[in-house]
Amino acid sequence: MKTGRHLQYLSSQEQDALQELSNFIKANWPQAQIKVFGSKINGTADAESDLDTLIELPLAITAEIRRRIIHRVFEINLALGTNLSVLIVSQEEWERGYLTLLPIHREVEEGSVTL
Repeated sequence: MKTGRHLQYLSSQEQDALQELSNFIKANWPQAQIKVFGSKINGTADAESDLDTLIELPLAITAEIRRRIIHRVFEINLALGTNLSVLIVSQEEWERGYLTLLPIHREVEEGSVTL
């Protein structure tokens, strides 16, 4: 896993979950970008915190694509006892859509780890 920042605050199960998710995404969409952000990355998480993950795909997101990813995330969370939470967007949406106007866009761009 290549990172721009250290994943020191993540448990070994969370790191394994991210690796499994990354393997699944890259096997199906090789040009995808995966970024982890939020309290788990910046060290401010509590017991109820989830592991926020942005999945940026180089194509339009269909209902079938979204279902496949969410189903895989559910399986990973169940198997590893983790709480991955995913935001699935197209590259077009992320770079030029309404998401550019929201605080989450800045948070991800400035404080995420790229897998």
